[in-house]
Amino acid sequence: MIKLYDALITHSLPAIVGEQPWCIALSKVVRGQIRKIMVAAEESRTYSAIDQADDKVLDVVAAEMRTPGYSESFSLEVKRSLVKGTLAYYSHAGTAEALKAVCTEIFGDAAVLEWYEYNGRPGYFKITTNSPSVTTETVNAFIKTAERVKRLSAKLEGVEVVLSAKQEIFVAAVLHTGTRHTFRFIG
Repeated sequence: MIKLYDALITHSLPAIVGEQPWCIALSKVVRGQIRKIMVAAEESRTYSAIDQADDKVLDVVAAEMRTPGYSESFSLEVKRSLVKGTLAYYSHAGTAEALKAVCTEIFGDAAVLEWYEYNGRPGYFKITTNSPSVTTETVNAFIKTAERVKRLSAKLEGVEVVLSAKQEIFVAAVLHTGTRHTFRFIG
């Protein structure tokens, strides 16, 4: 089997034509041009090579695709995940599902609670997360992203960070019950 990168036109022509000097020269020139096109095609693929892309390429692709929630300060894994999910996000834009997907990408573990799930005001929602890596910077970045991702009629009430710590607590109690007797000696 001949690979396209190594193929010559003379391989597919009858021998009487393929052995002519002008045909051999033309075949080599065409092969050179095909090789250039194949190299350029390999170097220009971006979306299909997100897993191999570096920070700078991801930043450009995210800007070009208007990736929601994207920040150049995120880690390489988060950047890749956000860029990969951009097209899926745009197919669900304006839904709670899209908002939850972006929350999960930024915060890790997060939930979107609609107003009726936490007895809030109608039309509002809030985000809860228990990720210990949440900082003021990521919350502010998320609020900007939420404004672009949420449906227009919904309002963000807040971001609730629930952190827990394990600690041993020892409690002791003593209860003594009994009858009191008083003895007097006369004497």
